Order: sequence, then structure tokens, then C-alpha cells
Amino acid sequence: MLTPPQRLQRRMMLRLVPKMERWQGRMEATVPARPGVLHAGPTSPERVNIMARSAQVPEMHAPPGFPRVVPQLIGSLRGIKASIDEIDHNPAQPRTRIEESELAALEGFARSAGALSIGYATVPSRLVFKGMAVLYPNAVVLTMEMDKARIDTAPSKAAGLAVHETYNHLGQVSNKVARYLRGLGFATQAGHPLNGFALYPPLAAAAHLGGRGMHGLLITPEMGPTVRLAAVFTSIENLPMPEGDNPHAWVSEFCDHCRLCARKCPVGAIYTEPIEHPDGRLTCADDAKCLPFFATHDGCTICVAVCPFNTAGYERLHRSVLASGHRKAVAEHTGGASAADA
Repeated sequence: MLTPPQRLQRRMMLRLVPKMERWQGRMEATVPARPGVLHAGPTSPERVNIMARSAQVPEMHAPPGFPRVVPQLIGSLRGIKASIDEIDHNPAQPRTRIEESELAALEGFARSAGALSIGYATVPSRLVFKGMAVLYPNAVVLTMEMDKARIDTAPSKAAGLAVHETYNHLGQVSNKVARYLRGLGFATQAGHPLNGFALYPPLAAAAHLGGRGMHGLLITPEMGPTVRLAAVFTSIENLPMPEGDNPHAWVSEFCDHCRLCARKCPVGAIYTEPIEHPDGRLTCADDAKCLPFFATHDGCTICVAVCPFNTAGYERLHRSVLASGHRKAVAEHTGGASAADA
């Protein structure tokens, strides 16, 4: 039961969220209308507009981390607007080849701006959200760490605020990287981490920035799942795309034995056997179960907080797996037997 102040907050939210959704939709519709863009494929997923879907939950009355989160949300909305508006600043005849020295300088710039790691991937149309498009199939993929100390308190206002601070900051970084590359003569489109144009976790895995966790999030060697993702789509055609198998692919096997996130999820939203679609894309969680709890518990984030890659760390787990195998490593770092043995 909502209190009178919460009912007032909900009424305000129900007025604002649809307006924000329409405003963002009008801006985003300008991208697929541009010539030569990469459109979504026939099997592309629908994007889940988390704020709009959360607002449909009757008990939802304010965004995660409210009221301190409001400046972060405003910052993210400004970042999303800039990412689309500034497409018009692209050069008429953009460069398509980058020099090694320029690439090294780009990576240095991205890290100095706040990116944790940077990688490169080709964007398949199946990862572009249905009804959307990106300017180019070449992506600079970025990660940024969240504040682990606050994420570890999830679900809490502090954790919800930490998530949105990262969305805002990483959105600023993606725009800065896009502007940096435009300054070198390349065309770009910044992909904001909040409500982006493409599915980022498999794109980041393709860039070998990490491996897929059972919860569907990217597991990075630097911060485990305690990161957010963004991308910059660019005219650069000679980005150093990774070759061979993803060195982080072992993460998925560890998760198959662990399943701690699925066991700790309060509403059982995480699939222990992900749904594999005909195009190879995986669905790892049931949104219908996740979102109501997410909406009423400050953005939840329990699956990140309890993940052994967050609590023990990537390198420590990897050493354990190499020394004793997945089952023993899971037992050692989760305090119980491997879920595969249960």
C-alpha cells in the first residue's frame, strides 16, 4: 500500500514517463530514416524500456535511488539527446581508415575520460533492436565500472543511485569519444548505455571484453559483472577486430556449475538454462518476473552483488578453475557444492 506522498510521486511519474518515452521515440526515429544505416534484422529483439515498463507496476512510485537520482536521470536524458543531435555534426566525406598511432591515442583518451576498457566489434543486424538502426556496423565498445561498495548493498537506494551515476557518466564518455573521432574526420554515432540502439552484452563479448554470465550480463576481468556498457558506431573500417575464440568463454561454464545468481534471485527470474533463439541470441532472464521486483526494490541488482565474479573476482576464480576445475572452484568460492552436482 502506497503512502499519500508515494501516491503523489506515482501520479507525477505516470505523467512524466509517457512524455519522456514519446520524446525519446521521436528522436530515435530519425536514425532509421537516414540513408545507408544498419537496420535491425528479422530476428532482432524488442528493446525493453525499463522505466516505461517499471511505471506499469502498480507499487512503483519513484525511480531507483530517488530523490538523489534525479540529476543523474536528467544527465542521461541530455546525453541521449546529444548522441542523436550530434550525428548532424559528422563530416560529409568521413574517413574510413585509422592509423595505429591514432588508435592508441583514442584508447588513451577513452580511458582518461573514464572508460574502464575499450574493444572493437562488428555489429550484426540481429543485435540492433527491432525498429531501430545504427549508422555503421563498426563499433568501439566501452565499459565503465560501477561503485562496488554501493552495489554490494543491493537492493538499496545507494546501489540504485550507483547504477544511474554510471549510466550518466558512461553516456558522457561515449559522447566524448564520438566527438573525439569526429575531430579526426570520422563519422560516429554515440550509443548511450541507457536505452541504447543495440544489445550491448553480446557485442562486448564479441569484442572480447568479457564473457557471458548466467544472468546475461558481461563478466569482465577487471570488475566482474560490476560494469555498464556503451558503444560508438563509426565509419572506421579497419578497427582491430579480435580474432579466434573469446578468452573469457570459460566464464559461461563456470556459471553453469555455479548458478548462484539464479538461486539468490528473489523472484526466480534468471533461467538456469538460457533460451537460445534460432539466430544464436540468448535470453537469460524472464522480464515478466524481474521487472516488478526491480521496479519496487530500487533497481534490485542482487544478481550482480552476489555473483562470485563480484565477490571473489575474475582472476581469483580463474586461478581456482585452472588449479582444480570448475566444480571445486565453485564449491570453494560459493560455500556450497556445484549446482551441476545438485
